[in-house]
Amino acid sequence: MKGGEHIDSRIDHPCPICFQEEVLVMSVHIDEIPYFGEHTQVTLACESCGWRKTDFIPAESRGPTGHRLIVNPEHLSARVIRSSSCTVRIPTLGLEVEPGSAASGYVSNVEGVFIRFRDTILMMKRGHDSENDSSEDLEKIDQILSILEQVLSGEEVEIELILLDPLGHSGILHGDSETWSLNKEEVDELAIGPEIPVFEVGKE
Repeated sequence: MKGGEHIDSRIDHPCPICFQEEVLVMSVHIDEIPYFGEHTQVTLACESCGWRKTDFIPAESRGPTGHRLIVNPEHLSARVIRSSSCTVRIPTLGLEVEPGSAASGYVSNVEGVFIRFRDTILMMKRGHDSENDSSEDLEKIDQILSILEQVLSGEEVEIELILLDPLGHSGILHGDSETWSLNKEEVDELAIGPEIPVFEVGKE
């Protein structure tokens, strides 16, 4: 396959969620992204239950890598590639998302990453039990939401975004971002998440 090509193939394998046969479709798309190079996007989708999983594989292996960006308003549009093996942190706010068993990759931008955190925290707030949960917890949630809203509205807030990927499949695609190789101790502390099953691909 060359850059820009897209192939859809039906997979002779049961869906890992609903276990139906002959309902899995694998889509493979190769593209060239600035600061990231050529990468392959692989998506598995079930036509029966709607399960879907996406991951990203760079053409060149980078090894375990970390990416750091001190975010200012001009960075909100910077592209972010987060693979299913990537841990995302906002250490300024004590926030972290590790790859779980159902983790899926995505391409977004810095603003989109902060929106994901905000929306998740809003869900936590809606589930807050005023009788059994402490008022301090609610105050902390409100403080975090306030800072996230300031960032998203373009205010100057010093805040750090970090991606840690033991497989090196993720990146913050901006010239101001810092990239470094993770050492063994750093890698050992990270969750890896699920590995997307890749099958032989052929045009139908």
